[in-house]
Amino acid sequence: MFSFLNTSILFAAAAALVQLIIHLFSKRKVTIIEFSSVRHLKAMQKRQVRKLKIRQLLLLLLRMLIIFMAVLAFARPTTESGSIGSHASVSAVILFDNSASMNRYVTNGQLFDIAKKRTAELLDSFEESDKIIFLPLINNNKPTLEFQSKATAKEILENTTVQYEFKTLQSSLVMIKELLEQSSNLNKELYIITDFQRTTLPDSAVLTDLDASLYFVELPLEENDNLSITSVDFGGQLILPGHDFKISANIINQSQTEQTDIIASLIMDGNRIAQTNFSIDAASNKTIDFTRSVSTTGFHSGYVEISDDKFQSDNRFYFSFKIPDQFNLLIIDGDNIGELIKLALSPSEQIKQYWSVKIATPKDLSSISFWDYDVIFLSGSPKLSDGHFQRLKSFLSQGRSLFVTYDGQTDIDFFNKKYTEITDVTFDEPARLDFSKAGYYTFANHDAQHPLFSFYSFVDNKLPEIRFFTLPKMHRSSNSKELMTFTGNRPALVETRYKSGRVLTFTGPVAPQYTDLSANAFFVPFLSRIAEYLAADLSSYDLTLFNGLPVQRELSDKISINESVTLITPDSIKYDLVPDDNKGSLSLFVQPVALPGMYSLTYRSKEIDQFSVNVSPRESNLTSSDADQFVKSFGLSSYTMLPLDTDLPTMLSELRFGNEL
Repeated sequence: MFSFLNTSILFAAAAALVQLIIHLFSKRKVTIIEFSSVRHLKAMQKRQVRKLKIRQLLLLLLRMLIIFMAVLAFARPTTESGSIGSHASVSAVILFDNSASMNRYVTNGQLFDIAKKRTAELLDSFEESDKIIFLPLINNNKPTLEFQSKATAKEILENTTVQYEFKTLQSSLVMIKELLEQSSNLNKELYIITDFQRTTLPDSAVLTDLDASLYFVELPLEENDNLSITSVDFGGQLILPGHDFKISANIINQSQTEQTDIIASLIMDGNRIAQTNFSIDAASNKTIDFTRSVSTTGFHSGYVEISDDKFQSDNRFYFSFKIPDQFNLLIIDGDNIGELIKLALSPSEQIKQYWSVKIATPKDLSSISFWDYDVIFLSGSPKLSDGHFQRLKSFLSQGRSLFVTYDGQTDIDFFNKKYTEITDVTFDEPARLDFSKAGYYTFANHDAQHPLFSFYSFVDNKLPEIRFFTLPKMHRSSNSKELMTFTGNRPALVETRYKSGRVLTFTGPVAPQYTDLSANAFFVPFLSRIAEYLAADLSSYDLTLFNGLPVQRELSDKISINESVTLITPDSIKYDLVPDDNKGSLSLFVQPVALPGMYSLTYRSKEIDQFSVNVSPRESNLTSSDADQFVKSFGLSSYTMLPLDTDLPTMLSELRFGNEL
């Protein structure tokens, strides 16, 4: 049975009729002229004309046949079977999984190297006339989306390396379907070389009605016995020189067997400073804590590391932080309690503090730059102008923090109109001012695990009994969190986020006429701990930056930058980057961040920023699905598995379809 790969060209066969039309219209009418007796000549003429007409007809048919055969050649006639002609050409796309999970070890070596070797054998099965696209799953360069020769495909394969970005098959399969649909070759083939990692399954059936043969190249996959570090947490601490702080690493055992005698190490600033042994149950997670201190301010970096296993890419989790030399705190006094708060935070100039405190009234704010401060205390929820509120919102959007207090004189209508947006707190009734001191409220509960309270050692885990003789009635939104409550189930301390900034709101009055809080020994460490906690963002740098995700760094407004900034990658390669002006502050969109490890930003040879990037926890999940599940998720019903130790050229030659004449 014949078919044509390029049927649209068959319309050109009509061009063969042009020769016939020319022949018909070129025939001339003969004029008869009487002459002397030419009887013998006429007889000879008839014989010659008959031969000439036959020759002309043959030439006409030959010219028409040449045009028709040329059109047939362009239409590419094929047979579905048989030995006539040459093997039908192939259009093939090879999707090669080069994600981090392929960088594991199996009995025969590294899975990624085995996959490359098998793919090279696959490429040898193609002829020079075949068209191929070799498509790595993760390609930091612009992917090649045109069919090429197998020599070019081999070159791309040779230069393909492991990438640490997490990516599903979704977008690649969409591109592949479009490419194969555009191909006119008889054989259309899709090859997938992967470890069948479940997390890479596409979100939708993108290959439904694909007119191509699907092949999987089998790899020597083995049971998943991976241990991985998925996160490191500082617990919102303000890290200070000479003070112990805790680093917690979360470790997951993905295997179905218990893992014992595992070593976890803490490396800080290039030195191994702590080590511990642990065991972890099957299919469970465990937190390993280290308590250490550093002696200097500035940038510090390190990583937590566990014993080697067959997948080593997730056995380290990098972190970095900066200890500020000092942070600045501004108190905006709206209830005459600002001086009391300042005294609690900075009782003496001779006592070394890690913050400096300035107090101002709302009238002073026009001459004060909020950007000179890292934390702002709004004592008594002072009435501020719309312009100053916009400045506060901008202050929060840049990752700074606020502490807001209530006072007996606070205008709750003004608060609800202006402050509710950034605090998620709404007051229903103000505190009663005609109270007696016969009855009172006190602290009822607190979040003992929260960084604000985790360093306290309260007797029986109870806060001290501090009396509040009057309280307002209020409610909070679901976006906020209660850190403390009063008796009567009234929120006392509420935490929320506004854009990038952190906001704490204390809902009880602080002035001595309403409470004995300021006279209690709890008052000074409570305010100090709030200041430390709100400044913690200054020292806890990003711990959730993963390879492949966009990285944007906000550069300090205290540094004047008018030239390019140098990025130094974990493999010590340097790139010059130009900051962007982002509403008055400088932002840097960092590229490339392909490798896990520590990245440094320098300006005029001085380090101005440091951040860590890690392998995505989703890439650490080595749980696999079988080929049937993959094919079903693609929207297809059939596939062919190319087994290990199979002669791929021979097997594929038998599977391919038809001959091209």
